[in-house]
Amino acid sequence: MGTVGKSVLKLGILGCGHIATKMAAAVKALESRGMGVEAYAVASRTLDKAKKFADEYKFQKAYGSYLELAQDPQVDLIYVATPHSEHYNNILLCLEHGKNLLVEKAFTANALMASEVVALAEEKGVFLCEAMWTRFLPAVQMVKNWILAGKIGKVESVEADFSMPLSHIERLRNPALAGGALLDLGIYSLTFADIFLTDPQIGGTCGDVENHIVQTKTSCVKFDTGVDATDWIDLTYANGQVAHLKTSMVSPLKNEGVLYGANGFIRVQNLNDMVEIQLFDRSGTLLESVTPPRIENCYEYEVLACKAALERGLKECAEMPHRKTMQFMTQMDMLRQSWGVSYPFELSPGEVWDRSGDRSFLEVYDIETGSTTLLKEFDKVIEAPNWSADGKFLTFNSEGRIYRLEIESGDVTEVPSYFVNNCNNDHVLSPDGQGLFVSHHTKEDGLSRIYKIFFDGRMPELVTPLAPSYLHGVTADGSMLAYCAERNGEYDIYTIPATGGNEKQLTVALGLNDGPEYDCDGEYIWFNSVRSGRMQAWRMKSDGSEQTQMTDDPHWNTWFPHISPDRKKVVMLAYHERDVRPGEHVPNKNVEIRLMTGSDKLGWSTPRTILKLFGGQGTINVNSWSPDSRKFAFVRYEKKNG
Repeated sequence: MGTVGKSVLKLGILGCGHIATKMAAAVKALESRGMGVEAYAVASRTLDKAKKFADEYKFQKAYGSYLELAQDPQVDLIYVATPHSEHYNNILLCLEHGKNLLVEKAFTANALMASEVVALAEEKGVFLCEAMWTRFLPAVQMVKNWILAGKIGKVESVEADFSMPLSHIERLRNPALAGGALLDLGIYSLTFADIFLTDPQIGGTCGDVENHIVQTKTSCVKFDTGVDATDWIDLTYANGQVAHLKTSMVSPLKNEGVLYGANGFIRVQNLNDMVEIQLFDRSGTLLESVTPPRIENCYEYEVLACKAALERGLKECAEMPHRKTMQFMTQMDMLRQSWGVSYPFELSPGEVWDRSGDRSFLEVYDIETGSTTLLKEFDKVIEAPNWSADGKFLTFNSEGRIYRLEIESGDVTEVPSYFVNNCNNDHVLSPDGQGLFVSHHTKEDGLSRIYKIFFDGRMPELVTPLAPSYLHGVTADGSMLAYCAERNGEYDIYTIPATGGNEKQLTVALGLNDGPEYDCDGEYIWFNSVRSGRMQAWRMKSDGSEQTQMTDDPHWNTWFPHISPDRKKVVMLAYHERDVRPGEHVPNKNVEIRLMTGSDKLGWSTPRTILKLFGGQGTINVNSWSPDSRKFAFVRYEKKNG
């Protein structure tokens, strides 16, 4: 802690609202029992409010600004107790002053903010933990022990409902304050399911992969302010378990979770603090009832866990590690996106993806000279240039079609593709020179499938009946394709014969694995993966073995590593952490193109920035190296009236 090894942890509270009073009571209880925690300081935006709080709960110091608390060298741990919408700025302030933090849930308003502050904490070596108090309760292990003892048999499903009539509280209806049922109440229902359905200790595994959600069905009813009032969430997990979750700020009070097993069920009264746990047999007969222990109000357990972690020199708590925080922030982002719930300080998906009026500039970068050449301007969006093996033309996609641009003349012609007329920016030239393999969204279900289209006008040929499949790579001999596909709720990397057949899954890591492409010898596949917390470049053998992380930038998300034909250079696209969530690659962003050089024998360099531009989605989605490995093509964009 600013005091690793100290026997007493001096705790400060940032914010003096309702939740702060709960923590203050817990800290005073620990202090009075001599449990190594001291109620040291409290801060508010006004000194009078801080003094009143400090007097009531007997804190030693009161500050009239958050900055003063962050600057106090005696503070070992700050508990952030402000509204969700303020957490991001509060965390940044405290991290800049090297303060260890326990941040009230929801950790931040969205995953984008969470990603940035987690990266900053890890870079600075500062302790950071989300205060999801439920995960720290002794009752959690008590329930797990019942399950491990086989008292209800194999867990098959979970039901959780945390509803409370809170619509009279203005903050919870206000989108500017990240209001809504999900971040305040729904996170508890989601947490309850996660605790008991993904823990490998109690059977939450599926093969060698941690049990995880593969399907989400959800709906919500909103307040007139636009935030969610009542949410229903049904989750299906990889091993077949299901969770039925509800949360509401307008329904009558209900706070209960039930775990159903083959031989009985466990009922937990109060999802958040688990005041009572009950065991029932299959017929519904109560067999056992236990009131779990508590020192004060259960907020104390997360403080004790932080104290123990700090004394061991750790930078996060095992009960609520950073990866779990990011998992939940991302999950809640996706839920809100499906409901159409956003906050004023966020860009809506419609704004992010509005490319109307965008102009495109197809350009070539020369590695040796560092110069850029403009090939052609377009008054529409074009994407993802491919460079032909003979060096004479480029192909690109626009408005669902594939086009060919002759480099010498600048002439553009459409590649005949008939019904394959909704192509995205995932396409590669066929090494036999006959055409391209493309990803086309079929009319039947709108999902992307891989086809081969031909320059000579032959009818397209289907390669992947299964969807969605997004093409990125082809072997030099044209025999195999590499692509990203969603199967059973997970996006992983697959290969398939170019003529069709059985696909082979190469990755199983949780989270998005994307952008696979073969090197010219077919020995390696380069790709990008979010598995380490931020999107980075990876590489593996073509059979899926030796998966190795190739870049590690804590503040940038790296997408689409493209290996040059001579195997000595890799270009990639980089988004700053403040612009995208780790799993996003969107348009209309300031991005960087980076170059990494080297070889397996000599090693690979750290990527360096060679271009800064307005672009993103479509800039270099697929390999665009010239055959001599000297140049690559890319697209930059200009907004209308930009």
